[in-house]
Formats: sequence, C-alpha cells, structure tokens
Amino acid sequence: MTEQLSSGAAAYTASPTGWEKLWREPARPDWIRRRPGAPWLVVATVCIGAFMGQLDASIVTLAVPAIRSDMNASLAQVEWVALIYLLVLVGSISAVGRLADMVGRKLLYTYGFALFTLASLGCALAPDITWLLVARAVQAVGAAMLQANSVALIRTSMPAGQLGKAIGLQGAAQAIGLAMGPSVGGLLIGLGGWRWVFFVNIPAGIIGLLLGWFLLPRTHVKAPAPGWTGRGSRP
Repeated sequence: MTEQLSSGAAAYTASPTGWEKLWREPARPDWIRRRPGAPWLVVATVCIGAFMGQLDASIVTLAVPAIRSDMNASLAQVEWVALIYLLVLVGSISAVGRLADMVGRKLLYTYGFALFTLASLGCALAPDITWLLVARAVQAVGAAMLQANSVALIRTSMPAGQLGKAIGLQGAAQAIGLAMGPSVGGLLIGLGGWRWVFFVNIPAGIIGLLLGWFLLPRTHVKAPAPGWTGRGSRP
C-alpha cells in the first residue's frame, strides 16, 4: 500500500532508477505506518536529533584546555571549535529549510544524521586544529539539517490536538541536550580524552539515521529532474 503523503502530494507512479534513488524518500513499512502510536515514533525520532544537535553545541566547553594542549594550538584557535559550530548552524538553517521544501524533509533529515555522524568521526580523528575546525563546520551543517526539519516533521505526523505536546517534547529535548553538554563532555574527557566528545556521536547518529529511515513519514514524492538547479516546487 502506498503511504499517504502530506499537503495533497500524489503517490509515486514509477520506481526510481539510478541516481534518482538518492533523492527519493522511502515510505515507512506498512506495519509501522498503521500502528496507533506511529506519530509518537516520529516524535521520539525527531527528539534524538534535537538532543544531539544541541548537545554538541555545548559539549566541547570543557574540552578546550585538552584540545589546546594536544594540538599545540592557541586559545583563540580552540575557541573557534565551539564558535564555528554555532555560526554555521544558525547561518545555514534557513537555506536548509528551503532545500527541504524542494527535496523532502525526511530525506534531508536522514541525510543530516549521516553527515553529522561522518563529521563527528572526522572531528574525533582530526590530526590538527584546521582539520578539526573544518569537520566541526560540516558537523554543524548536519545539525542544521536536523533542526530545520524537526518541527515540520512533527506537524505532518501529529493530530492537531496533540501537536502542542509533541512540539513541547521536541523543545525539551533541545534544552536538555544543551544543558547536559558540559557535564557529558567533562565525563567523557575524564574517561577517555577529548576525542570521545565526538566519538560518542557515532553510535547515536547511526541509531538516529536508521530510526529516521524507517519511522519518519514521507513528505515529498518527486526526484529532481535531470539538470535540476534547485528551483523546484513542492508537489
């Protein structure tokens, strides 16, 4: 059975081929979509991304001295490890939201988790401060792909009577992640060193990616046509 799409979007009429598969949102399995609690599975999945995206905004706070010593970097350079994440995150959300309108929010959300996870690995393995800063910027783009789509995914999934509660949970997940960052970071640094503040994102990111792929509703049906330039419209 074809999954129902939001905003009056039509169902898929042809199987994607070649590179188009990369731009097609997969439908949830029928047995998941039909569950009475399916909307809350969407909320739980979105809350993982909300939590992780904000956790990484503050988790590096206590890692500054260790990074500075390990990489023989100046204090000004190491401070950019936190600043560049926040600047790129805030600066890219609007563009990411517009792109999601064209290619699909589920697609960008799951790709955001993949990018966030790979960039976290890059941060953890960074040999020098330049590498770390570049990886942090890429990580922030992945976080923006999560943040820009989370509320919209909830809106497409929840009945009106429960929408406020669901969005409140998403906001709480963000606040908890931001508040827990320094504590979690300090614990990980004490146990294994500063690189573990980034390694910890990898299992969480993989779990979030898989949950997003199977539990989030499809929001877009058409792959961009060959020669697509980014000026598309939502069906």
